[in-house]
Parts: sequence; C-alpha cells; structure tokens
Amino acid sequence: MPTDRSFRIKLLAAFLSVYIVWGSTYLVILFAIESIPPWSMTALRFIAASLVMGAIALFKKESPLTKDQFKISAFSGVLLVTANGVVCVIEKWVPSGIAAVVIGAMPIWIMLIGWAAFQTGRPQLRKIIGALVGLFGIGLIAVGDTSSKTTGLFGAYAPLVLCVSSLLWATGTLVQRKALNVVSGFKFLSAQMMSGAVIALVFSFGFEAPLSFDWSQVSTKSWLALFYLIVFGSLIGFTAYSWLSRNVEPHLVSTYALVNPIIAVWLGWFLANEPLTPTFLSATALVLVGLVLLMFRSKRPEGLDAA
Repeated sequence: MPTDRSFRIKLLAAFLSVYIVWGSTYLVILFAIESIPPWSMTALRFIAASLVMGAIALFKKESPLTKDQFKISAFSGVLLVTANGVVCVIEKWVPSGIAAVVIGAMPIWIMLIGWAAFQTGRPQLRKIIGALVGLFGIGLIAVGDTSSKTTGLFGAYAPLVLCVSSLLWATGTLVQRKALNVVSGFKFLSAQMMSGAVIALVFSFGFEAPLSFDWSQVSTKSWLALFYLIVFGSLIGFTAYSWLSRNVEPHLVSTYALVNPIIAVWLGWFLANEPLTPTFLSATALVLVGLVLLMFRSKRPEGLDAA
C-alpha cells in the first residue's frame, strides 16, 4: 500500500466523506422521500451521478475498462444501488436512526459472507463474539418498542428487510474488491452507478408509475434533499467508498459503520424529532460494541487473524 503524503491526504478525505457525509444521508433520504417515490428518487440520484462521472471520465480521457472490470463494476453497482434503494423504501416506515443502526451492522455481513464465499478465512473467536453481540442488538431493534412509526407495509419486519439491504451492500463491497488495477476510476464509478440506476428504474416503473406521477407536487425540500444526495451522497461519498473498498483492507473501510449510526441517530432526533427509547439506545449500544469487537485488530500475530 502506498505511503506517500498524497495518498495519506486522499485516505483522510475519503474516510471523512464516508464518516460524516454518509451519516447525514439517512436523514436527508427521509426528506427526499417525503414527496418523491423512493425507487424513482434512487434512480434519479444515480443516473445524475453516473452522467457526471462519465463526463469527468471523458474530460480526463480515461482509457476503457477491461471486460472483467466492467463486469465487476456493473454487478457490484446493481448490488450496492439496490441496497440503497431498499433503505429508501424502508424509511417510509421506520425512523432514519433505526435504518442507520441496522445498516451500520454491515461489517458483520462482510465478515460472514467473506468467510463463506470469498475465501477470507475463518475469523477469530473475538470477531465471532462481536458478530453475535451485534446481531443480538439488531434482534432487539426488530422486536423492541423502538418507535411507533415502525408500522405499515413491513411493520415489525422492517429491520429484517434492512438486514437484506445490508447483505446486498456487503456482497457488493466484496465483489468490487475483485477489480484489480483500475486506472479509469471515473469510468468504473459511472458504469457502477448506471447499472444500479437501471435496476432502480425497473423497480420504479414496476411499483411507482413515475410517468403518471405528478412531479409538480414535489416539494422544494425534497428537491434540495435529492441534490444533496447526488452531490454529497453519490459523487463524493460513493466515490470515496468505492476507492476505499479497492485500496484499503475491508475491516478499515468498515469503520465508517461505527460513526454513521451515531451521526444519523443524533440528526434524526435533533432535526426530525425521532424518538430515542431506552430499548433503541440499548440496542444501538450493543451493535456498536459488536462492531468494535469485530473490526479492531488484536495484538495477535497477523497470521492468526485471517478475516
């Protein structure tokens, strides 16, 4: 891994982006879907971001992606954007803070899926315990009296649906790490976002009838939220995450999962009056403790820590 000063600056900027920006996107998604259908909003977000990335790639005269790089970009993009779209749908029924905490447990799935399907090796007992603690916290959210808003189409199963989103995101993260020697980073991101946007558009036409939707009723607040998600959530945050996933070890990339829920829960409480019940706070603490056990390395020899 490079150690020069420019790499360290890029590394710091990327981590700050996924730490802070993505922590705020859960609440901003809530504002966007107030008057924009969630799958339509997801499709618009990533189509716009993909076109901007493509324009930058043309300006920089990036070379074409290899066949394998394009396949990895497209497949991982479908997984990642679909995962994001599921979060947008579920936030119609659950507070943004709950969504952030459940999705924040994504490193658990990265460890388990990596172990089962990506030959990352058997994790240490400490990590397995951390995963179990985190999953118990998620279970507490699923069955506890976390919020009266956890009702409607998904009801108490909403946190479980969010786990599916987390699984998709974890798999997409592991898949995109297989893209080796990517020199055309903007083309990779453009293809990744557009492939995901196409799937989101399919869901949009399947469930939301966007052509007959009255777009004149979309509020200024929702348009501004969509703009924020395009610029900060996708162009900045998604780009930073994709770069980190290809250049930094997964357990380090996953540390954003410790920060995002804290920011999201606080913003949801402060700006959207989302409730903070004792059950929810206890469950959040369990998830964060599990993530600490899972992600931070012990002082054992590296050969004993395969995950």
